[in-house]
Amino acid sequence: VKPPKYTEAPGFQFDLSVLCNDKRLTLNVANTHTYDDVALSINEYSRLDKSQAKALISALTREIALIEGPPGTGKTVVGIEIMKVLLAENNRANIGPILTICFTNHALDQFLEHLLDQNITKNIVRLGTRTKSERIKDFMLGKVSVKNSDIPFLMGALEDVENEVDEIKTSLKCHVTWNDVSEYLKDGYREFYNKFKIDSDDDEFFDEYDEIQYAKNYEKPNTDRPLDVLLRDYSIWRMSNEERQKLHNYWRAKLDEERLLNLQTVHEGIRQDLNDIYDEARRQILLNSDVIGMTTSGAAKFQNLIKYIDPKIIICEEAGEVLEAHILSALTPSTQHLILIGDHNQLRPHVATYSLSIESYKGENYQLDKSLFERLVDGKNTIRIEKTRLLTQRRMRKEISDLIRYTIYDDLEDGENTTEYPKIRGAQHNVYFIDHRNPEDKSNSDSAMQSHVNMFEVKMVVEMVKYFVKYGYTKPEDIAVLTPYLGQMIKIKEALSESFAVDIDERDAQDMDDVEEEKINTPKSLHQRVILRTVDNFQGEEANIVIISLVRNNSGNKYSSIGFLKSKNRSNVLLSRAREGMYLIGNSELMASKSEDMWATVVNILRQRNQVGPGMPIECKHHPNCKNIITKPGQFDEVCSPTGGCRSACDMPLSCGHLCTEECHFNNLDHIGVKCRKPCKKLHSECGHQCPKLCYKDCGNCNVPVGEIILPCGHTFHNAECWENKTKENIRCNTTIDIVLSDCGHPLPNIECWKVQSEMEFTCQFLNCGMRLECGHKCSNKCFKCQERSISQNSRYKNKIIERINHGKCRTKCNKLLYCGHMCEQSCHKGECRPCNGKCLVSCDHKTCSKDCLEPCAVCAKNCSWECKHRGKCELSCGIPCNRLPCNERCDKKAKCGHNCAGICGEICPTHCANANCVPKKINNQVSDIFNNIKFSKVDWNKEKMVALPCGHIYTMKSMDKLMGMKEYYEGSSEGGWISVKSFPTSTSIKKCPACQASIRDIRRYGRIIKKYTLETQNRKFMIKYDGELRKIAKRIIASFNEMKGGRNK
Repeated sequence: VKPPKYTEAPGFQFDLSVLCNDKRLTLNVANTHTYDDVALSINEYSRLDKSQAKALISALTREIALIEGPPGTGKTVVGIEIMKVLLAENNRANIGPILTICFTNHALDQFLEHLLDQNITKNIVRLGTRTKSERIKDFMLGKVSVKNSDIPFLMGALEDVENEVDEIKTSLKCHVTWNDVSEYLKDGYREFYNKFKIDSDDDEFFDEYDEIQYAKNYEKPNTDRPLDVLLRDYSIWRMSNEERQKLHNYWRAKLDEERLLNLQTVHEGIRQDLNDIYDEARRQILLNSDVIGMTTSGAAKFQNLIKYIDPKIIICEEAGEVLEAHILSALTPSTQHLILIGDHNQLRPHVATYSLSIESYKGENYQLDKSLFERLVDGKNTIRIEKTRLLTQRRMRKEISDLIRYTIYDDLEDGENTTEYPKIRGAQHNVYFIDHRNPEDKSNSDSAMQSHVNMFEVKMVVEMVKYFVKYGYTKPEDIAVLTPYLGQMIKIKEALSESFAVDIDERDAQDMDDVEEEKINTPKSLHQRVILRTVDNFQGEEANIVIISLVRNNSGNKYSSIGFLKSKNRSNVLLSRAREGMYLIGNSELMASKSEDMWATVVNILRQRNQVGPGMPIECKHHPNCKNIITKPGQFDEVCSPTGGCRSACDMPLSCGHLCTEECHFNNLDHIGVKCRKPCKKLHSECGHQCPKLCYKDCGNCNVPVGEIILPCGHTFHNAECWENKTKENIRCNTTIDIVLSDCGHPLPNIECWKVQSEMEFTCQFLNCGMRLECGHKCSNKCFKCQERSISQNSRYKNKIIERINHGKCRTKCNKLLYCGHMCEQSCHKGECRPCNGKCLVSCDHKTCSKDCLEPCAVCAKNCSWECKHRGKCELSCGIPCNRLPCNERCDKKAKCGHNCAGICGEICPTHCANANCVPKKINNQVSDIFNNIKFSKVDWNKEKMVALPCGHIYTMKSMDKLMGMKEYYEGSSEGGWISVKSFPTSTSIKKCPACQASIRDIRRYGRIIKKYTLETQNRKFMIKYDGELRKIAKRIIASFNEMKGGRNK
C-alpha cells in the first residue's frame, strides 16, 4: 500500500513532537526503515504502548490503513492521537478538513469531545442533530449564523406568501364577483363567458315590451341537476338558484386552487433561494473547518455535501460495524488517505433482512453485512490489505479477558491497571455463570430479536442490581445490564423502572417504540441510574459490573437453539464489556452444546475455575463466613439486609467504644445517624451519679430521682431530680393559689405560684365590672377597661384599688315594652324610645297583619271564634272586645300523649299535659303559680287549670286571671265563676309574660282585655300617622301662603 499522496511532497515529514511532550520527533514517510525506531520513541515518550505506536505509524504512512482493536485496547485513543498529529500546526499541508465518521451519535460525540478536552482543535463542525452532548451542540452546523443582505428580503416575501395562503384558507367570502371570475371563464369556460357578457346583439336581450312579456310569462326553474351536467349546459338564465349556486361554488374552489398552486410555486422558489444561500454559507464553513464529524448514516445522507467538500483524509471509527456502502459513499476522487479503525471480530453491520447476512445459509452468497474493514482484512474475492492489531487491553480483569483470549485473540495482553481492580463487593467470585433450567417464555412477536423472554432471569437481574447498589455500586458507570433480545430488554426495563432510572440507548428506545403499541415512557427521575442495553447497542462501551441475561433455555426441546448467540462476533462483544465483574444468567449446557467454537470453550474455562453453579454466590463484606447461594430471586430479601450486607449484627466498633448492634449495613460504614442503645457508663462530675440514659443521648443534667424538696416559696416540689435540687431557685413552682387584685379588689383564683413570685402584673381580664350605673343597669364592660378609663381621674392610685368612675356608655339593651307590644331594641338611652321598626303583631284565627308596626291595620270583621258548650259563642266580630263570659270548666279533650288535657274549656289546648313525666325539664322547673311561687311540677293540676302563652310559658288560670285584671272587666271570680260583663276601664295597659316580658296575645279567655288594648293601640297608631300628615300639610299651606304674599309685595 502506497503512502498518502499528500505525504509525497518534497521534504514532507510528520512532526510527532505533539505526542511526546514537545520532544523533537519526526516521521519521514518515504524512509520505511525508520518506522520501528520512531515507534519505539513514541512508546517511550507518549502515552501509547508499543502496538498503539506501531498502529499510529501504519495509519500515517498508508493511504488505506487498517487498525484492528480488540475490546479495551484503546482504539479511540489511537484515533485521537492520529488526529493530534494530522492537525498539528507543522503538519498542515493544505489538506483541507478531516472527515471523521463514527457508527453512533454517542461515539461521535465522545470522539469530538476528546478533541476539545486535549485542545487539539476547536474548529469543529458536527453534521446531524441527534447529539446529546451540551458541549457539541455549539458546534452543530445548524448553529451557524449566516449573514447575507438578501435574507431579510426573502424572509419578508416568504411571510407575505404565507399570509396570502392563510387569507385564502380562512376567508369567509361567500361569493365571487365578475371581476374575480371573468378572466378565468374567458380562458377556461368560453361558452359561459359569452353567456355572461352583456352584448347589444345578444339574442337573449329584449326591448322593453319583450321584457314585460317575458316577466309575465316567466316560470321559476326548480331543477337540481348534478354538476357534471351543468358544466355541459350553457343556458345559465334557465338554471335554478340551486344549480347556479353549484356552479358558483365550483368556480370559486377552482379559483382558490389555482391561486394556491401559484403561491406554492412562488413559495418553493423563495425557499430554494434561501436554501441556496444557507447551503453556500454552510459549504464555506465546512471548507474552513479542521474537522467535520458525522455518523455513517449521515455520510450517506450528506453524500452531495461531502463531494463538494472533497475531503482528502477520512477517519472511520468502529469501521467493522459500518456498512461497506456507507464508507464508499464518503469516498471522493480527491480522497488521499483512508484510516479504518475497528474490529471485524466484534459486531458486523446491521442489515434489516436476516437472509442477506453472513450468518444465514442463503446470505453467504450476498454478505451484505460484511464491512469494508473485514473484506480488506480477509482478502477473499478482493485485495487483502495488511492490518495492524492493538495487543494490550486495559479494560477487563484477567478472569474476564481470558474468555476472549482463548477463543478469539490468542495474542491479547492485559494492561498493568487490570491487576489493581478490587474484588467485587458482596460476591464470592468476580465472574460467574448462574446456571439454571427455568424455561424461556414465548412472546407474541415474530421478530428474531424480540421473540424470546425469560421472566426468571428478569426477576433475577432486578434483584442482583438492587443487591449491588446496596453494596455501594451507585455511579452511572458501575452497573450495566445486557441481553441479546429486545423482548427481554422491555421486560427488564419495566421491572427496573419501579426502583431505578433506566438509561436506554436511543437505538434501543426506537426499537422498543416500534414493538410496543404505546410510546416508551421517559425514565423516572430517580437518584440511582442503571444502564440497560441490548448487546448490539453496547459495543464500544463498558461498565464496572455487567449482568448478562442470555434468555435462551429450552434444552428439553428437540428444536432447542441459542439463536444468534451462536454468532462469535456478538458473543465477543457480550463477554468483553465488563471491567471488574461479570455475571451471566442462562443454561450453560445449552450454550456449550450449540456453540462449540465459542461458548463450549467459555463454559469449560468457567467450570475449571469453579465459576459455574445453580445460583449467585454471595458473601458479606464484613462477615466473610456469611455465604449463601441465591437460586431464586426471592432469596435475596431473605438472607440480605435491606441496607446492604447480611442479616447478622454489625458488630463494628462505634465512636463510643460499644459494638454496633444493628443489622449489617454496608451502605453506612461510617455509622452516620446510628444510635448506640446500650446504657451509658459515664459518671456526673458534680454528684458522682452514673448517667442512666442510653449511650447515644447527651448526658446533660443528672436525672437521678431525689424525692421531695422544699422550694424557696415554701411549697413542696415532688419527684425532683438531682439537678433540680441544686438549682431550686430556678424551679418554677406550679402550685396554684388565689390572689386579690390590688387594682380593683376582684379575686383571681388558680394562679401558679411562680407567676406571683416573679411579680408578674395581672390584669382583671375575665371579670365584668358589675358596678350599678345611673340608668340602673350593671356595667357589662371588662373590669380592666373601666380601670383604664378611670386612671386619669384617680390620684395616687399605685398599690391601691382604682375607683372605677368612668364606665363609658351603657351597652345593655333597653328592652322596654313599647305600646305596640315589641321590646325596644336600642342600647340603653334616656327619654322616650324611638318608634318601632318591627312588623305588626296583630293576629287572630283568621289572619296575621303583614304591615310595618307603625302602620294602623284594619279590624278583623269575621265572626269571633271563642265558644264553648257552657257559655255559648261570642256574637261580636273578631276584632271587637268579646262580650261573653269566660268559662272556668276544665277541657274534656285528650292531649297527644293520651293524658287528660289540663286546659280550660273553649281554649286552644296546651301542647303539654299536666303529667310531669311528659313535659321537658325546663317546664317542670318553671314557676307556674306566680303569686304563691309554685313550680310547674309542684302544682296540683287536678285542681288547677292550665293557660299556655304563645311564648311557651305555662301558668295556672288563677295566676293569669289575676295578672290580666279580670275583675276590672267582669263580675265574679276565678273560683266562683264570672257572672256578668263590666264596662271598660278608662285606661288599659299591655300585659306581659312574667318570665320573658313578651306581650300576651291570642288567648281567647282574655279576648275582651287584649282586643280592648289592641283597639287603643290602633287608634294611637292612626293618630300618630295622620298627625304627622296634617303637620306636613300645614307646612305646605304656610309655605304657599308665604309665596303668595311675597308675590303681592312685588
